[in-house]
Amino acid sequence: MEQDSIFLSYVRYVFKKWVGFREALLQGMGGVYAKEKEQWMGNEIENYFKSYSARVRPEDIEKYLGTMLENEFDTYFEDGSLQEISVKFCEAYPLSLTNPDAEIFQEMKNSVNVASNHNSSANNFNQENDEETACKRMEQLKVTENSDDDGWTTVGKRNRNK
Repeated sequence: MEQDSIFLSYVRYVFKKWVGFREALLQGMGGVYAKEKEQWMGNEIENYFKSYSARVRPEDIEKYLGTMLENEFDTYFEDGSLQEISVKFCEAYPLSLTNPDAEIFQEMKNSVNVASNHNSSANNFNQENDEETACKRMEQLKVTENSDDDGWTTVGKRNRNK
């Protein structure tokens, strides 16, 4: 089995850290094949960059990824996270080709190293810290289902004034 490229690993890492996407999966979006769809989506993002590399803009990725999320997960994001993810991917792809040790990939590489060290107390601290951060981010999100019961889920930022 072939090892994933640094870019594909990064895409999958970003998906794992994307709080809104994780919440959508927890809510059952994507159905029983959600994990397979997530893997497929990562492959498609990488293939898109390989096909159009020099011409890819964040808006292109936002539209492409947004379409996949709508079609495969019946989900769309209104919290700005899709735009942020798209920018990250556009920054990461050229670096993955020229500088796979770039700073943008270090957090991902460090998390792999930490995860492989099961006896480390630092691992427990990082896990607790990551969980705390994820909980704080999830508190800022709201998941609402349309009253039409048409299967769509919207992820948006919570209005702090309420």
